Amino acid sequence: MSQFLNYAINLAHMVQGQTGVNPPVGAVVVRDGRIVGLGAHLQHGDKHAEVQALEMAKDLAKDATIYVSLEPCTHFGTTPPCVNKIIEYGITKVVYAMKDTTLTSNCDEILTNAGIDVDYRFQEDAENLYKDFFTAKNEQLPEVTVKVSCSLDGKQATDSAQSKWITNKQVKQDVFNLRHRHDAVLTGRNTIEHDNPQYTTRIENGKNPIKVILSKSGTIDMGLDIFTDPQSKVWIYTENNKLCSQTSNVEVIVLDDCSLNNILSDLYQRGIGKLLVEAGPTVTSEFLQSSLVNELILYYAPKIIGGSGKYQFYQTDNVLELSDIPNFEIVNSELLEQNIKLELRKK
Repeated sequence: MSQFLNYAINLAHMVQGQTGVNPPVGAVVVRDGRIVGLGAHLQHGDKHAEVQALEMAKDLAKDATIYVSLEPCTHFGTTPPCVNKIIEYGITKVVYAMKDTTLTSNCDEILTNAGIDVDYRFQEDAENLYKDFFTAKNEQLPEVTVKVSCSLDGKQATDSAQSKWITNKQVKQDVFNLRHRHDAVLTGRNTIEHDNPQYTTRIENGKNPIKVILSKSGTIDMGLDIFTDPQSKVWIYTENNKLCSQTSNVEVIVLDDCSLNNILSDLYQRGIGKLLVEAGPTVTSEFLQSSLVNELILYYAPKIIGGSGKYQFYQTDNVLELSDIPNFEIVNSELLEQNIKLELRKK
């Protein structure tokens, strides 16, 4: 793979979690073997990566090659088509790593008719980057990551609800980075009442996600820490039309049916493209039993808690047949000092 195409894909990886329902895209303009422009799509509604890179290159874009992580767009959305800018700046060759399967596009034809050489070079890294995005856009639902920190026997807490520091500080730091890469973090009312979390990133220049709380009954303590930062958005999903907020940063969203599908659909319409689920066993289990999860991240501490399993992270009302249980595949594993991080995807 060209190093310049690799740079474009790396730029796209760097802006994951900040483009909302738009794809993260990177672009690199190269002339005479020298990079003259770089760009990334930084946020929903902003200039696309190709335009950022071309505007940096200016006159040096003429007769240059542009490398893009995703096929340049041909449609009018919140911004004009990128193919128009590519033609306008006098680019002579376009190299891209992944086709956008969510749109009917004649990108190659438009550019070729303008005298531009087009080279589609499929890259597995780019496919992995955009696979969940394509699914999310087609279904109009966010990409969902479920995160669980637990003991070796799958406990998120002891039977008496003690949960602090099951995993180590390295796991906490990794979770901060995970939150930074998502638009919102979702949890249940019981979790915020038991743990009183803030769901911040606590990293330098980190982007705090929007906090999403599920409370069908609307019984919720507004004095908890999650509500104290006036700059931090909190959305509460409930079926209680009498619940109201006294602060501008907290919005109450009333649905007739707070099913996961209805909540996720509403979140997508509000611009949430990537959602992190950090919750207790009830909400976690509901997601894991659904078809809505793209990625499961497990952090295992080398501890055995025992007890009745009141806070076992996965619980079902029924005993499932082996043929009916959810199957996952491990796509990555990492040792965080004495804790294990597993990244899994549903088969």
